[in-house]
Order: sequence, then structure tokens, then C-alpha cells
Amino acid sequence: MATALDMTAAPELAVLRALERAGNRMFPRSERARLKGVPPWEIYIHLPADPGRLDDLLSGAWDLPAVAGFPENLISALDAYTRTLLVSGHAFDRDDLQRVLARH
Repeated sequence: MATALDMTAAPELAVLRALERAGNRMFPRSERARLKGVPPWEIYIHLPADPGRLDDLLSGAWDLPAVAGFPENLISALDAYTRTLLVSGHAFDRDDLQRVLARH
């Protein structure tokens, strides 16, 4: 029987990878010294994203999940959740992700 962790592991990795991609694009490398030691997938917690840049920050983030066979409705839900995190600055939370997944 699959555990809750088993059921959320792939979507969780997809969201964290999207947050990482966004974090790496949020500002130039030359300015990253002020957040030294902060993993790229957590940069948005310290520096929430500009909503107008979300498409750029997440460009290509969902390509691999699509290739891996994630259904489009799941990718859309993960994208919406990730965009909410990026703008709000709220930390990723596995329980929140499980609630998102339960609706899809």
C-alpha cells in the first residue's frame, strides 16, 4: 500500500524543482551574496517574487513533469500552488501540497 509520502514524492520534487528554477532566476548571481547559504528553492521566502515575472521565473519548470506523464490538470494545480508560494513568500509545506493534490 502506498503511503502519503509515496503519493506526494514526485509532485513534491516537481514543485521544489520549480521553486529552485525560480530562485535561480530571481536576481543576478552577483547579487546572491546577501542570501548566501539559502538554497535556491527557498530564496522566495526571503524575497517574494514579483507577480509580473512569474511566467519568466517558471519558464520550462513543468517540462520534465509533462515528459514524465503528469496529467495536465496536475501540472496546472502544481503550477498554481507554486505561483502562490512565490508571490506570498510562504514556505513550502508538504501538508499544503497534499491538500492541493487531494482536490485533483
